[in-house]
Amino acid sequence: MDSKTVGLSIVIVILLIIAAVGFFEYSTVQSQYSSVSSSYSSASQAQSSLSKALSQASANESYYMKLAQGNYSKYQALQGNYSSLQSKYQSLMQMYMALSHEGKSPLTPVFEFLDGVAIESPSDVTPFLSSNFTATVKGTPFPGEYDFNTFNSTWLSDFFSQYETVYFYTTALPTVTSSGSTYYVSAVVQYFVAPSSDPVYLQVFNASVMFTIAEVNGALLITSLQWNGNEIPPSAVIAGYPSQHDLQENQVTSTVLSQINALGAEFPANVIASSFSPDATLQINGQLPAGLKNGTYSGLSSIENFFTSWDNYFIFAAEYSQNLLPNGTAVTPSVSVQLSPQQANATFYANVTPFLLFVNKGEPTYPAIYDLHVSLKAELVYNSTTSSWEITNEVWNVTPVSTQSDTLYYNLNTPTFNVAKETTVTVNASKGAVVQAGNLVSVVKPGTYAELPNGSLESTYNFSLILMSVNAVYSPPGTNLTPTYAFAFAINGHISPAYSLVNASKSPSAVVTFVYAPDTWTSWTWFGGTFNGTTYTGGQYKFPDHWVYGDNMMVNIQFFKPVIWIFESSNTPVVTPPMPVIASVKPTFNLTTLNAYTYQVNGTVGGVINAGNIMVVIPPGTYVNTTSGQLKVYNFSVVYYSVQGIKDAPDGEVPFIAFAYAVNGVVSFQYSATNHFITLVMTPDMNAQMWTYGQSGYLFQDPILLGNGVMINLTFFKPVPWVITLPELNMSTTTSSTTTSGSGSGGYY
Repeated sequence: MDSKTVGLSIVIVILLIIAAVGFFEYSTVQSQYSSVSSSYSSASQAQSSLSKALSQASANESYYMKLAQGNYSKYQALQGNYSSLQSKYQSLMQMYMALSHEGKSPLTPVFEFLDGVAIESPSDVTPFLSSNFTATVKGTPFPGEYDFNTFNSTWLSDFFSQYETVYFYTTALPTVTSSGSTYYVSAVVQYFVAPSSDPVYLQVFNASVMFTIAEVNGALLITSLQWNGNEIPPSAVIAGYPSQHDLQENQVTSTVLSQINALGAEFPANVIASSFSPDATLQINGQLPAGLKNGTYSGLSSIENFFTSWDNYFIFAAEYSQNLLPNGTAVTPSVSVQLSPQQANATFYANVTPFLLFVNKGEPTYPAIYDLHVSLKAELVYNSTTSSWEITNEVWNVTPVSTQSDTLYYNLNTPTFNVAKETTVTVNASKGAVVQAGNLVSVVKPGTYAELPNGSLESTYNFSLILMSVNAVYSPPGTNLTPTYAFAFAINGHISPAYSLVNASKSPSAVVTFVYAPDTWTSWTWFGGTFNGTTYTGGQYKFPDHWVYGDNMMVNIQFFKPVIWIFESSNTPVVTPPMPVIASVKPTFNLTTLNAYTYQVNGTVGGVINAGNIMVVIPPGTYVNTTSGQLKVYNFSVVYYSVQGIKDAPDGEVPFIAFAYAVNGVVSFQYSATNHFITLVMTPDMNAQMWTYGQSGYLFQDPILLGNGVMINLTFFKPVPWVITLPELNMSTTTSSTTTSGSGSGGYY
């Protein structure tokens, strides 16, 4: 029954009740009829409103039914998500349970094992292996089948001995599964290793591993290992990681440039040489300033000595290292590195390393400024003990250049010479003198006077040997020579060609000047400026000079004017000095031969003979007259004899050095030279004397000049023996620069 019917029934019932009551109470009800009629109208209106409400309720029922259906669909989706999450939760719970075995995780022995391999200690690996452990290793490193003992004694032993600096990583979280009380852990691991024999050769081992873990006596231990490994480059692991060669080239460059920087910074010698191996060699070739010596320095101590000389000689240096291309473009030094599992070698090369060097006060040529271009090559080996590159051999080829070529704003237009060192002596013309300054020794011969500009002769005068720096002085005209430094003579403080050194008849009396220098040096005469006692200003080149050369020695026997001479450096030797030869020397006067230095001499050009502590200058045009004719090319020997058996000198002095000259192996009073030999002996100068010696012993005393540790003789022209004697220690001795006359008759041999 619908709601309308129900409502209608209710109305009918109400009407029937009203009619019955009305029948009996018609009169009473009649008066109320109008009111009831009105109520009826209200009820009809209420019915209409109720019908509308019923229609709205039907519409709402449809809306909420659809809404309930949508919510139900969402509920079903949420229920599905819940089921999925519940399944995952159960899986996580299972994994958690798998990872927990009475409070112990199967990952523990795995990571302990991997850590122990990186730590390189068997005691950090074997405690996590069961006694029945087995391993199958495929690929890298050391493939094979192993049990507990062989894995420890072979695989671990090889790994620990062959690699150092080991690191390990995992590329993802390990996976753990279980079957009962047995667990399986799989992972991908990487080991960064450096071979012990070549630690710079970084390697990366990539391995897929599977561990089986079981409970053994209450502990979880590894019972088996499956290892599949391969080697990959570091750049495949770390994006942008440089190659091994790049890394080592950077280290090599840093090692060598640190040394060059230390040279410029004037660091202590042991700091400069800290990159060299203990048995390294340093080879210095070319032209160096007067305060340094080229040659090969072997061993760390010798190399440090060279760098000590460098530090002492220069007070300031500026430097940089580069390669110059043929078109003049400057590029960085080149580095080549060779790597192997056994050895790491490298070569550093910079074909132009300029050094702008300022000479220290008190050193020869101060305050000169040198510009040296060094072609530098360094060979290095990696020292696995110190984990560093070491220089085993370094070669310098040194070329001096004009300072102006590297310093655009260093340009003095006026040639200037500053006094760096000066030695002055008062000369007695009858005795002569020996004067020394820096690497120069000058000998004023007895009988040398000073001729003044007015033509008068001075028998007593001041003679100075002066070393000078040069500024705004360039190559001589038409040459590629490089000025280095200068020296000058001064008479009574004057540097001027108006003065001369002459003999009593006013003929030139040249000063003999010894210079310790290579055969690539020469000099040019300079004058025309003014000298104020400390600085010489102005002037110009006049002409080249002629020198006599020997091994690292040049001697001049022509200078007699107090002017300036500028040392010039050449890229090639100026001349070829006398060369040593092997020749025998005949026994002489029952003297016992100790040693002999023999050189082949061309008498036309002469030469300088270096023989131990004796130096002999053979002037050009020196020929030897023998019993069979004149020799123009001959072997010249300096022969040393034992002083044993030689008696004391007539004045009581004791023999110190016995020596002779020999020509073609012959020592003879019957041979004579066309010029006097100039002899310099490095010997104590405490009243030393020199004697000509023959068959009967001492023949006569020879005239000598004594300097500071040097003895000079200018009179020898025969190849005969001489004996140098010294006072006995209990005799009164003094040191002076004097000429001693011979006491016997006859000539000076």
